[in-house]
Amino acid sequence: MTESDTGGGSSMAPDEGSALALGVPGLGTQPGAMKEEAPLTPQVHGEWLLRVPERTFLYIDRLLTRLLPEPLNPMMQTGAVAITSLIIATVTGIILLIWYRPSVHFAYESVAAMTNSPFTAGLVRSLHRYSSDAAMFFGIVHALRVFVERRFTGPRWLAWVTGNLSMGVLWFVGWSGYWLVWDERAHRVAVGTARVLDVVPIFTDPLGRSFLADGSVNSLLFFVVFFVHMLLPLAAFLLLWIHLTRLSRPRFLTRTPLTLWTVGSLVLLSIVLPAENAAEAQMTAISQAFSMDWWYLLPLVLTDRLDGGALWAGLLVGGSVLMAVPWLLSAGGRRPAEVNGPKCNACKQCYEDCPYEAISMIPRQDEAMRFPIQAHVDPALCTGCGVCAGSCDSVAIGLDYLAVADQRKQLEAWVNEARDAGEVPFVALVCAESAAGILEVDDATGRCDQLPGFHVLRLPCAAWTHMLTVERLLRRGAEGVVIAGCAPGDCRSREGDEWLTARLEGSRSPSLRVDKVDPDRILVLALNRTRGKAFLSAARAFQESGTRREEVRPGGAVAGATALALGLVLALTLGVASDLGYAPPPTEASELVVTLKQPGMVSEDCHEFTPEELAELPIHMRREKKCERRRAPVRLRVTVDGKPMEATSHPPTGIWGDGSSVAVEVIPMSLGEHRVRVEIGNSLDLAEWQHATEETLVFSDDARRVVTFDRITGFAWE
Repeated sequence: MTESDTGGGSSMAPDEGSALALGVPGLGTQPGAMKEEAPLTPQVHGEWLLRVPERTFLYIDRLLTRLLPEPLNPMMQTGAVAITSLIIATVTGIILLIWYRPSVHFAYESVAAMTNSPFTAGLVRSLHRYSSDAAMFFGIVHALRVFVERRFTGPRWLAWVTGNLSMGVLWFVGWSGYWLVWDERAHRVAVGTARVLDVVPIFTDPLGRSFLADGSVNSLLFFVVFFVHMLLPLAAFLLLWIHLTRLSRPRFLTRTPLTLWTVGSLVLLSIVLPAENAAEAQMTAISQAFSMDWWYLLPLVLTDRLDGGALWAGLLVGGSVLMAVPWLLSAGGRRPAEVNGPKCNACKQCYEDCPYEAISMIPRQDEAMRFPIQAHVDPALCTGCGVCAGSCDSVAIGLDYLAVADQRKQLEAWVNEARDAGEVPFVALVCAESAAGILEVDDATGRCDQLPGFHVLRLPCAAWTHMLTVERLLRRGAEGVVIAGCAPGDCRSREGDEWLTARLEGSRSPSLRVDKVDPDRILVLALNRTRGKAFLSAARAFQESGTRREEVRPGGAVAGATALALGLVLALTLGVASDLGYAPPPTEASELVVTLKQPGMVSEDCHEFTPEELAELPIHMRREKKCERRRAPVRLRVTVDGKPMEATSHPPTGIWGDGSSVAVEVIPMSLGEHRVRVEIGNSLDLAEWQHATEETLVFSDDARRVVTFDRITGFAWE
């Protein structure tokens, strides 16, 4: 195949002027006609508000780009850094099984013993902890960036939902991991988990009863938590696979330089700030202030202060709103690409270039053409980025409101008009999300007050630019062409900047034919939205003197020093946030906790049928009386120093009301010595108390006293 100035590249392609005759949507607009209004990027509600935090990320990018090459810039690869960190955490977690003993009786000792081997078990444990923190940190940064950059609408809803689900699974993996240490933090995690789960009728006994006394902790439950902690990473990786399934050439892991940077930073942090335990878990201890990992244990602020119902309400409402963001905030505006079948010459370039797996090659629909296959766009997957428009040699695919053939004619008409008026015309093809997004353009004339002498065409992505369009503009009178795209590594269409550069350099088809035009008359500016002034300055300098200002590529000692400093800053951020202080809600001096599990006595309530009632019943159901068995509620009475403190009644549990009565009562106590009497009655006779115990106890401000009772072991004092 040979390229043609009039056909867009393929000798088989119809002339551009035949677009109207073919009746292809969007390809029949004559030069000078107003194109249909359509937003260049998908719109969201409150976009102006999201632009504010977006600029914060862009300024960080702007700073780091000056000092670091892209392969060493973690802010350009936050998702990949998060996944790499998760893999490190998974591998180190498996290695920790060499030393860890998954038993409630030996877990704390086995973890504490790791500290005695700071360069083997201790190092692996610290690396496991900090890599988990890094996975959460970079996952949060990645999610925030996707949100403020509004990359969650249309086909990207799946990535948004699965990304948030994977973050939820990752958090629960860390939450359950702290349980397994079985220190003071683990106790708070266990109590918080029980507070949430006890609202749901999963367990026969409230889970919270297991964490009132040391002797009541369920060893089997501890092993179940260990088992869940080991398996959940598989669910996280499955969700991450789905998260990336709609991307072409997804970057699952970081590149080698950044992988080495990530591992090195985490190892250094693990050596300088090794992970340490809190005090061993004691169920009767009243929690005082302690340090905790805020990346995973932040929910303790809620679980320590809210009841289970409020926690579930917040989780369900907050989770529903978070998952519904793609639909709640979307304001439409996405226009998927379309294919002009008769023009497609089956080159597959659009299929190979599409960043989102939206294009496939299918059997040709028009039997008159000799090519066996043609491109097909799945509207449910297309984001409307326009990258395919710059990929198609025969301009057979593109956006209907920004058809390449029509815009090419429009641009040439503008250039001719400027030449006829005695001007020296320049053309700017600018991405709406780049530094050129500041331009205020009259779309009818292409004029812009900020760039006099230029005709400006705004694009959804700079990769929309077809190389033949650039060639024709230069050959037909344009003095120069400026192409403005996003900063390296920050292209909103993922790979648009790469494909544009490759086409200009001649390494990707359709490429710029340097034998036809002088490449020095083309200026490519890759700048983010915060660099509007730099864009204007470079464009004007190019216009005035033909000067091409090359961006200085960072490298050498400066890049190395910056990478080291950035690693230290992020390591310090992870380390500090993983060991900040936390104060649980204060208690009133001390507490007495009374818990029981006891079935009430069974009684029969009989009804004798009258002759008239018997006559109304079927013959096979007639009997003298009908008796129903029921359990009595269990009554609890607590007396302290001869004064009644608590008197409650607890109905039987179970769907049919035939289970044991269960109670947990917390009674504030003043400090010092008190005589405590506990009485339990399980019959219908309110004056009868079948079980009673009495003890003199000393109450302190660092421990609560617990009285447990069940029908097998009777009373026990802790």
